[in-house]
Amino acid sequence: MARRLVLFLMIWAVWLGPTALPRLVSAQQTGGDGASALERNRARWERLSPAEREALREHWREFQQLSPQERQGLADAYGRFLALPPEEQARIRQNFQAWRSLSPEQRQRIQQRFEQLKRLPPEQRDDALKRSPRFNQLSPNEQERLLNRLDRPRKR
Repeated sequence: MARRLVLFLMIWAVWLGPTALPRLVSAQQTGGDGASALERNRARWERLSPAEREALREHWREFQQLSPQERQGLADAYGRFLALPPEEQARIRQNFQAWRSLSPEQRQRIQQRFEQLKRLPPEQRDDALKRSPRFNQLSPNEQERLLNRLDRPRKR
């Protein structure tokens, strides 16, 4: 569920603008209704299809069911995203759009392969990656980022 909420926040960021979530969370914590944040984004909301609106409503309900600490954690993560340089934000958005364009089966295969790589001993994993043409096409920065991500324990 947490991964779906992070995806929801990214969608929200694209559709409703970068200031909506932190202000809504902040308004909720201070007892406000967040109406001014929603009013500023009304034109964007009205351009959404009924299906897109319903999906956002459902994700909002899920968000509301989180503990205040979990909601704040997501708001903080979103704040960190906003603090990134524009080119890094663009890279993340591009990767997110590419991920969304994949079929559920393709996503599942990628996740399974990633988990298989994580289970390999570091030296076998590094060797397998170095033999991969895709890995070798990545910049040194991106290679390092991937290797670091493989070393981290999975969050659930």
